Amino acid sequence: MSEQQLMLDKIIEIEEGLKLIYQEPKEFTRFHSIYHGQKYADYYFRRSPETMLEVASIFDCGYLIMKNEKVIGGVFLKPNFFSDLFIVPPYKDYEGLLEKLLNYLKKVSKAEEKIFIREIVEEQVATYEKNGCKVNEINYWMIRPTEPLKAVLPAGYLSRPVSSEDTDEIASLIMKAYEANPAYKEVGEKEGYILHVKEFLDTHSNNQIMDECSRVIVDQSSNDIVGTCLHMEFEEYPLIMSLAVDPEHQQKGLGRFLLTHSINISSKEYPAARLSVLKDNPAIELYEKLGFIRNRSLTDMYLV
Repeated sequence: MSEQQLMLDKIIEIEEGLKLIYQEPKEFTRFHSIYHGQKYADYYFRRSPETMLEVASIFDCGYLIMKNEKVIGGVFLKPNFFSDLFIVPPYKDYEGLLEKLLNYLKKVSKAEEKIFIREIVEEQVATYEKNGCKVNEINYWMIRPTEPLKAVLPAGYLSRPVSSEDTDEIASLIMKAYEANPAYKEVGEKEGYILHVKEFLDTHSNNQIMDECSRVIVDQSSNDIVGTCLHMEFEEYPLIMSLAVDPEHQQKGLGRFLLTHSINISSKEYPAARLSVLKDNPAIELYEKLGFIRNRSLTDMYLV
């Protein structure tokens, strides 16, 4: 079955009388925002109704799970993709339901490709592992209040705003920093990081505060960009999209400068700043020294 065929199926029969009923994003969000968004709010810090609807609209593969004409759960599901499985009380058999859904997903997915399982909360990781899912990466959301802070730039460096002419060099810098960081098991193609920088330039730079928060650091001896911090607004809070320092220029205070500058500028309009970080990233130590707290982990997994 193709992805398009699956998406057009309003009713999908799976085993033991279970049905998947496709829902338009607005209708799906009525259940998803409560039984997933509110239940796991402490993992994400905030999951506003508007953001939950945005997520449902982007994925547009939300299905309510029915048994005997009664809603027992819901899930985002399409070939090679699975996310946000939730159950509706008084139904309790999460593990049994997961097994049936994964069996169905295997049948409709491309066998030569991984099935991506997104953002599994800590309490359910073992259940997914029992069903053959493997850990891809583990992330934490981190947050701290904003406040006026003095950002000290080390000698020999220049800090300036991001410009479109920096796109290629920033993409190369991010790749170089990620490749040197053992927390990153996979580093994407350069084109993906170029698009990432363009996303900031095309959209998020229209927000004056986010534009002021975002910087590049230039090594004055070579005129090379050796550090960057890009921001966006997400759920009415600043979110650091990317923070990268050239490995040859780390341990000099550049990362600390980028973060303190961000916190200082954000304090003009926002009460808190956030970021997402891989579990084994050594940068967590710096974030915590600067007052960020980490939330519970979210695990991205895959099923071959």
